[in-house]
Amino acid sequence: MTEKTMDIEQFELELLNLINSFLKSVGGKGPKQTEVRLMGDTIVYILRGILTKREKTLMVNTEGRKMVLDARRSFMELVKERRNTEFEQFLGCKIVESYESWSLDDDSAVAVLLLDRAIFKKI
Repeated sequence: MTEKTMDIEQFELELLNLINSFLKSVGGKGPKQTEVRLMGDTIVYILRGILTKREKTLMVNTEGRKMVLDARRSFMELVKERRNTEFEQFLGCKIVESYESWSLDDDSAVAVLLLDRAIFKKI
């Protein structure tokens, strides 16, 4: 994306759509709700309604919860390079660091992307 020709709300909406589309394309299911926050050179996105019926069934015991968490961590590591490439193309800058975390009890996740520069310049 070039120097921003759209307003921040439109940009957030397009980024939200990219996140949902990416997750659905790689995982077969997208989140039920997504929120995006831009803070200078940092993007935070919050996903709600992330668990599949199969994962919810597995989580009835400690071993199942560990399996779900391990599978999600492994999966995110497998798709990280593809995700970063697609996101960087949209953003027009590099992702320097990224972090993901899940709250299985709340059926939610959060991701933090640290960029090599701010997306929107302060006026």
